[in-house]
Amino acid sequence: MHHNNPYWRQLEIDLTDVSGVIVPKGNDEAEYFESLRASIRENAKPAEVISAIVEEPGFLNRALGSTVTGYLLASSDGYWLVFEPNEKQYYCFWGSDRDKLGAFGVCGTPLYCWWE
Repeated sequence: MHHNNPYWRQLEIDLTDVSGVIVPKGNDEAEYFESLRASIRENAKPAEVISAIVEEPGFLNRALGSTVTGYLLASSDGYWLVFEPNEKQYYCFWGSDRDKLGAFGVCGTPLYCWWE
């Protein structure tokens, strides 16, 4: 499915960046990072525009209650990995209803924005 997503090529490059990702105690780093990459790929979605409301703790460059909009890359169990191309920034949105998502201050590398 990701072959139709114009942002996937950049995502694949950015999946090599593991900065900021905390590896759970007892896990092998390389295996953990690869499992995150595999999970993102397995949950790939078409590049649809989605939005979320900025919630606490928020972001330095966005007011609480404002809207973050970007292109969906992957989603699973209430986690939504989104790319904002103007900022070249990845965000994690949360919520079960795509029309009522929240952005709770998590942005950075795609692996940092994705959990298992």
